[in-house]
Amino acid sequence: MPFDIGFSELLLVMILALLVLGPERLPRAMQTFGRWAGKAKRTVTNFNHQVNRELELDEMKKKLAEHEAMIKRQAEGSDLQKLRDEAEQKIKAAEEAQAKTKKQAKELIDNSKTSDSDKSDA
Repeated sequence: MPFDIGFSELLLVMILALLVLGPERLPRAMQTFGRWAGKAKRTVTNFNHQVNRELELDEMKKKLAEHEAMIKRQAEGSDLQKLRDEAEQKIKAAEEAQAKTKKQAKELIDNSKTSDSDKSDA
């Protein structure tokens, strides 16, 4: 029992209720008390269920956040990250090759202009 009431205490309360209320009103009073106790018990049970649902929801949100963080950590070290790094290296190498080619083309153009001017002087 919730208040740790033993059988002897409960019997004493019943005898006092019988003396105070009388045999005519006692059944009605017990019925009313039973309804109130039932409503109180349902209210407490509903409250407990709601609190438990809220706690479970918070727990699920924490687990979801942990899983998202774990997935992000795994994605950083995965093949996708390796492919990204390789692509960046190839882009950098292509840009360097393009710059080198432009430099060589400019040198060729400069050399051809110089050789044209030498031919016109001769």
